[in-house]
Amino acid sequence: MSIAFPYAQITQKMSALVEAGQQEAVRRGHAILVSATVDIPPVEPAVLFGQAHGQERVLWEQPSQALSMAAFGAAVRLTGYGHSRFSHISRGWRTLLSRALIDAAPACPFLAPVGLSGFAFEPSHRRDADWEEYPDALLLMPRLLFTSYQESSWLTVNLLTTSDCGVQAAVDDAVAALQALLSAAAGKTDRTTAPPVSLEIRQDETQRARWRDAVVKIVNDIERGTLEKLVLARQVTAYSQQMFDPGDIVNRLRLGYSYCTLFAFAGAKSCFVGATPERLIRLAGRTAHTDCLAGSARRGATSDEDHALGEALLADRKERREHAVVVRTLRELLAPSCARLTVPDTPRLLRMPNVQHLHTPVEGVLKEETDIFALIERLHPTPATGGLPRQTAPALSRAYEDFARGWYAGPVGWVDGRGDGEFVVAIRSALLRDHTARLYAGCGIVAGSDPEREYAESCLKLRPMLWALNGR
Repeated sequence: MSIAFPYAQITQKMSALVEAGQQEAVRRGHAILVSATVDIPPVEPAVLFGQAHGQERVLWEQPSQALSMAAFGAAVRLTGYGHSRFSHISRGWRTLLSRALIDAAPACPFLAPVGLSGFAFEPSHRRDADWEEYPDALLLMPRLLFTSYQESSWLTVNLLTTSDCGVQAAVDDAVAALQALLSAAAGKTDRTTAPPVSLEIRQDETQRARWRDAVVKIVNDIERGTLEKLVLARQVTAYSQQMFDPGDIVNRLRLGYSYCTLFAFAGAKSCFVGATPERLIRLAGRTAHTDCLAGSARRGATSDEDHALGEALLADRKERREHAVVVRTLRELLAPSCARLTVPDTPRLLRMPNVQHLHTPVEGVLKEETDIFALIERLHPTPATGGLPRQTAPALSRAYEDFARGWYAGPVGWVDGRGDGEFVVAIRSALLRDHTARLYAGCGIVAGSDPEREYAESCLKLRPMLWALNGR
């Protein structure tokens, strides 16, 4: 990647904003966020992400929409903990915007500033060193944000100014970081993939036996009426002699799972990465979109077999019952806030290379403007990742799972300066750390669930990330 960047324009805009921010910080007595967005020559954010080794960075990409964002460094880092983690981030975000000076680019699809955010599936119950870089709630206001949509690209520079900050030094540091990033990516392209690597997957037979026993116990509880559905997750650990490279893994996911939302949150020591088909919430003004995704089957080896498997899935009473639970719950959660709610009567098939799902898209028009974090708190966890009753299912899952979920199946996404945003459910994901990758997959257990069938389904759901890890 070799780009002639408008450094002079960036420096001029930022210098004026930082100086104004410093003056405003003196007047108000607190720090001021300044944010400037400029049009730039076309870039490939995923390439930049792949070259920024060892620093905090985030990638969000929807290849089928030709939309990509890559964020580097932190101008502001908001964190939250406990059951109030969503409201903590919401309050911090609103406060940050109320103290911001913004020079936006009208053509950019997002109104700056943009925050990239992620949440744990539930507040920390098990402390796990693997998840040490991932708090219960995080919102990152990046120092540098590259946005690409269709054929156009933009750069947003964010800085936090104080009453005694050095204007020229702050701008020079930001420009130097930009130059270093572009220099590292010079000549790189996302069109080549790394060669396959060898993986060693360690699990003993007792893990499978524990899974089968857990499914049997959960089905018994369901038949006794103590719960309606419970999502049981697995963790599989893979090792490689080579260190896992998040850039290589993202690149493979872009090639094989372009219809999914790709995400990667990387810190100094680890990276949480995935390609998820499931949207939790998309908010644009007062219009909200969500996905009901539950019920799965494998893909066929031929078009006739694939069609037959899809039709069988649509007709499967157990799978339709599992799907109906998710649809019913999301309808109940959204209906009180909506002036209009559109829910198709029957699900459709969402087909991916290795698996097909029952899928019902839901669209609602809200009665009034609503904070996206309030919607996330209302919807998460859905029955597709937690179970029913929603209040007690996560604790029951913990009793059967001998690992911390961390951010697996939690909401990850973005929010912009006008309050629009999108969050997805972080499934089909893995946590990378040096030579180790921890992969996660879950299955919804309902009345009639068969342990072996559920285990086979979990293996299908692990395949995308296994392929992304080793290129095979």
